[in-house]
Amino acid sequence: MAFASGASRAALCLAFVAAGCAPAGAGDGSDAGIRLSASLTGDDVTLTWKGHGGDVTVEFATEPGGPYTILGFVPEAVARYEHPDLMPATTFYYRVRPVEGPTSDVATAVPATDRVEGEDWLVPRSVPDERAAPKPAGAPANLLVESVGPDARRLTWTDNASDEEGYLIERQVDGTFEVAFVVDANVNHVGLIGESADTYRVRAYRFGETSNVVSERTP
Repeated sequence: MAFASGASRAALCLAFVAAGCAPAGAGDGSDAGIRLSASLTGDDVTLTWKGHGGDVTVEFATEPGGPYTILGFVPEAVARYEHPDLMPATTFYYRVRPVEGPTSDVATAVPATDRVEGEDWLVPRSVPDERAAPKPAGAPANLLVESVGPDARRLTWTDNASDEEGYLIERQVDGTFEVAFVVDANVNHVGLIGESADTYRVRAYRFGETSNVVSERTP
């Protein structure tokens, strides 16, 4: 994922933590459709799951009740995740959560029309937009991707959702989309450093029902 430096980096990391962690006591997914399994080889854990063919987050904790932290976003049609080189003599707990929600139209980067200086443009924020018409499961619209340098992109869009957990910034790589960054709900402006892709979309995401929790203890 792409992060900025300094104060902007801190702000972006806070956005990621807010989107990626869940408090202790969250649902254990005992009745969920996703069935998660784990196996341990040395100090590496391999996770596989059945019952869901869409995008998911893979999350881990070191206590049974959490808090859980996102390890990664796994695209649809992939049902496997490797968590390597783990700390010895530690129990790791895992769960998987579906990521659901409508996406914007795909947009291709165009040159920025203004002069971009400093780091303020990097900070995720909500900018007033009179075109917004929030509703449940509303799809983001009017995505604009601007190239502000060889490896820097600024994205703005219309926030039409009233029930999103946050927004996923997804880049196109080899014909498929992968998550580049995560921002909080109601955000409609973000800058990314370290991004050279030209094609993006934005997803107003919500979490589906959590899988069962599995655990492995490293030797």
